[in-house]
Amino acid sequence: MEEWWMQREGNLYIFDMDGTLFQTEGLAVKAFRETFVHLEARGVKCPMDVTDGEIVGTFGRVHEEIWEVLYSRRLTKDELEVADAILLEEELALLKRGYGKLYDCVESTLETLTKEGAICAVASNGQQRYIEGIADHFGISRYFKGGLLSAGGMRVAQKADLVGALLKENPHKHAMMVGDRSSDIAAGMAHGIHTVACQYGFGSLEEWRMADDQVHRFDEILNLTPRARRTMIKP
Repeated sequence: MEEWWMQREGNLYIFDMDGTLFQTEGLAVKAFRETFVHLEARGVKCPMDVTDGEIVGTFGRVHEEIWEVLYSRRLTKDELEVADAILLEEELALLKRGYGKLYDCVESTLETLTKEGAICAVASNGQQRYIEGIADHFGISRYFKGGLLSAGGMRVAQKADLVGALLKENPHKHAMMVGDRSSDIAAGMAHGIHTVACQYGFGSLEEWRMADDQVHRFDEILNLTPRARRTMIKP
C-alpha cells in the first residue's frame, strides 16, 4: 500500500514563475535595456549605469517597486503604464526569438504532478500576458488547471493576495507554495501552507531560511509532501 505522503491527488501546488519555472535573466535583462532606450526617447531619463546584477536583483518584486528601484524614484502613473507596456512587448518579442528557457525538469515534473492528480497553479508578480505567454510558448499551460494569476492582472500589491485567491478557488487537501524569493515564502506563510525555496533561483540564503524546505533542482519537489504549518504569519 502506498504511503499517504506519496499520494499527490487533491494537493495544490502553487508556483512562482521567474526563478522557479522560468530561467528569465537571459530574456529580462535585455528587455529592460531595450525599455530604457525607448523611455529615454520619450523624455524619461534612464538609469544607464544600472548593472545587470541590479536588474536581476529586482526580479520577484511587483513592477511598481522594480521601476522605483531601477530609477531611484517613483515613476508617475503615466510613466509606469508606458514602462510596463514597453517592457511587456519587449519580453514577448524576445521570447519568440528564443530568449529564456524553462529550468531543467520543469515540464516532466509538472506532468508527473498532473498525472498523479495534483492541482498546479501559478502566482506571479509579473504581468498577466507575460506569464501566459511563457506558459503558452513552452506548451505547459495545460498543466495549470488551478489557474495562472499575476499581480498585474489581479491588481494587487502582495503575492499573498494571489495565493489566497488560488487557495479559495481550488478545493484541496494540502497546499504548497514554491518560489525563489522572500515574497514567495511570505505569501505561503501568510496562509499557513507548506513553503519551498528554490535555491537555483534569484533569492539568497537569508530569503530562504524561513521556508519549510529547500530544493536545488525543480524535480526535487516530488520528494516533498504538502503539509499545513502550525501557524500563519502575516506579511
